[in-house]
Amino acid sequence: MRLRPLTLVMCALLAALPAQAKDPAALIDHGTQLRRSGDLQRASEHLREAHARAAEPALKARAAAALGLTLYQMRRTKEAEPLLREAYERAGTPAERAPLANDLGNVMLGLRHDDEARRLYLEAQRLAPGDASLQLSTALNLARLTAPGARGDALRAAATRLPTIADARERAGYAANLGMQALGLGAAGKPLAYESLALARALAAGLADARLEAEALDGLGQLYEAERRIDDALRLTDDAVSRAQAANARDLLFRLEWRRGRLFKAAGDTDRAVAAYRRAVEHIEAVRQDIPIEYEDGRSSFRETLEPIYLGLAELLLAKADAAAGAAAQQYAREARNVVELVKRSELDDFLGERCTVESARSLDAGVLPKGTAVVYPIIFAERLEMLVETADGLQRRSQAIDADDLQKLVLGFADSLRRQRPYEAAAGVLYDRLLRPLDALLAEQQIDTLVIVPDGVLRLLPYGALHDGQRFAIEKYAVVTAPALSLTRAARNRQANPRLLLAGLSEPGPVVDQLPRWVLEALGGTATRTLTRQETREALALPGVKQEIDSLRQRLPSDVLLDQAFTLAQFEQRFATGDYSLVHIASHGVFSSSAAESFLLTYDGLLTIDGLQRLLRSEKLRRQPIDLLALSACQTAEGDDRAPLGLSGAALKARAGSALGTLWPVSDAAAMQLMSRFYARLGEPQISKAKALQQVQRSLIAEPAFNHPFHWGAFILVGSWL
Repeated sequence: MRLRPLTLVMCALLAALPAQAKDPAALIDHGTQLRRSGDLQRASEHLREAHARAAEPALKARAAAALGLTLYQMRRTKEAEPLLREAYERAGTPAERAPLANDLGNVMLGLRHDDEARRLYLEAQRLAPGDASLQLSTALNLARLTAPGARGDALRAAATRLPTIADARERAGYAANLGMQALGLGAAGKPLAYESLALARALAAGLADARLEAEALDGLGQLYEAERRIDDALRLTDDAVSRAQAANARDLLFRLEWRRGRLFKAAGDTDRAVAAYRRAVEHIEAVRQDIPIEYEDGRSSFRETLEPIYLGLAELLLAKADAAAGAAAQQYAREARNVVELVKRSELDDFLGERCTVESARSLDAGVLPKGTAVVYPIIFAERLEMLVETADGLQRRSQAIDADDLQKLVLGFADSLRRQRPYEAAAGVLYDRLLRPLDALLAEQQIDTLVIVPDGVLRLLPYGALHDGQRFAIEKYAVVTAPALSLTRAARNRQANPRLLLAGLSEPGPVVDQLPRWVLEALGGTATRTLTRQETREALALPGVKQEIDSLRQRLPSDVLLDQAFTLAQFEQRFATGDYSLVHIASHGVFSSSAAESFLLTYDGLLTIDGLQRLLRSEKLRRQPIDLLALSACQTAEGDDRAPLGLSGAALKARAGSALGTLWPVSDAAAMQLMSRFYARLGEPQISKAKALQQVQRSLIAEPAFNHPFHWGAFILVGSWL
């Protein structure tokens, strides 16, 4: 991308576009100015309208280029690609095509198509040999594709081009880009990083470009933080905060306050560190809608940007609680708990790929927990595991010294042993000692019989009920429920006196096999060079036990059935949307992966995505009376992916279901039929909660030799409301 440094100071120079002005050219001009000023959301709105209204080919291409560039800056790379490609292919002259080749190269790099990106950068250089700005931009972009050992030379060569850039604002932007790339080289890049960032700072100050100056100061602060020059890093960060405030750049402020917090913590000033982390979280909450869901290199925005800030604040608050007593200690611990709730909300946001769905589900507060129920928040820090335990009587803490990597290996090993029906007893005991034994006395004292686990990271892959205290499984003592967060859980009992069940099953897939992603086909036995035939795919996906499962369940409750050819997307949508069912049971293949976009269920003729569940919620009756339970008996979470179980939470949220019942791994047809049939039978009993119903069924299977290995019953987890 030809870097155009952003500054909100420019906003004062922009005349507001009248509401009635719908001329595509005017919309493009105004949208471009908004983009350069940093107002990307409004820019995209203007440019979308311009692209939709433009009829003349050249104007259409211009709108596509401007909108694509804006979406790229918003890190919405997949959306930017077709627009920039449209503009690139429509470009008439080399001078028009060259910058578009450069911009499209950035998008391809963001999509990790490195060879195509390199080709486009070189094409841009070849098409515009006399454009000094474009030559420097492509040189900096090519440096990102250079092997680490040679990147320093590529950046130093690019630096020699800086004096050829006549426009001071462009020169400052390129210097900042160069400096940040040099920072990534470590010690070898420090001299070039300092020189480039200092130049960017000086140029930005002369231009009164507060945002660009803040960005340069941010880079310099990062440089000194890496060198452990705490005082210098703090001074530069303070200056950067001042300039970012002048530019109203809250997207910069949360990162700057995060650095302040780290620096104060390193200096031993816990109070100021907590204050800085709090401000960072406040800024995140203010701009969270605009934080890209996924960065251009595929990293999760939650994992890379948000989680360390939230957990950094939680850790500091718990340290404050350790140093306090009485009410003050409780207050700090509760604030830490509230921060964990924000973590969970943002994590599910990130999984679902949107920023608004999660907030609409907030309904339950810890203050209304029923007696006998405890909510456990395990928090994984680098060298310890903290557990916050919330009950009707208050909040308590327990800590375990354990390395995060060791805990991850232990959990993954245990989960793998259950999936493959291998010996599991030793790991089940060790994990019980780590996760539940520290709570046993507290839980017994308060007569807790239901545990609501709000799992962290790899613990989402853990069936808590399968942990073993040496005498019995945890599920034999506690009904266990998983919740994405307490504030995302509907606790109100929505059970109908005479519940009606919608049963949908797929024993033999139909045309849906033609819609399966390549990675699914490869997992079924295909390869990169050999694709499975339709018949082979159908045979691999056949679920012969589904018919028997459906027949068994329809005898338990009043039901309507959609089986095989009747289980089409259209038929399911029509039945689901009537609002006639409090229970919906789907017995079909499904996979929950690392994002909602890669998670789906199979119907006979199409893929039912998590977003598709939300689109079914059209009837007013269904909105007034949401379904109580969404059961997914043949679905599974991607092995070893600790984000995949969020799919069950996401499915429940999108379907506005009180709870979801699903499996962490594929189980035998016989086990699934037995568990589901018994579960629905108990749901028909008055006053029994879903959590207790599932617990009783799992205990009954443990008592049977054919099913007592936790492979058969441990995979089933209840997510959401336990009532």
